[in-house]
Amino acid sequence: MRALNPSVPICAANDDFGRKHRSRTARAGDAVAHTANERVLTEALRHLARHGLSAAAHARAHAAAARLAGDEHGCAWWIAICRQLDRPMADAFARRIARRV
Repeated sequence: MRALNPSVPICAANDDFGRKHRSRTARAGDAVAHTANERVLTEALRHLARHGLSAAAHARAHAAAARLAGDEHGCAWWIAICRQLDRPMADAFARRIARRV
């Protein structure tokens, strides 16, 4: 039997190593952070489904509106959504608002 791509070595990888290692060192705070990250990712995907390729720009606009309204929690939420969709855009926006403080 010939390999389809002979330059790629065929060997097994232990995919469970990282998961087992992380589970041994997991703390209670990690579970909360993981749940929060899943929620942000879920909402980012819903936002993407609603707005398509302009979803990151919409999230940035929501963050700007929340900041203008004085809603820091809402601003952080929308920056997190934007970061899931377009990290450079979210980081640039976060830097911009940090300079204005």
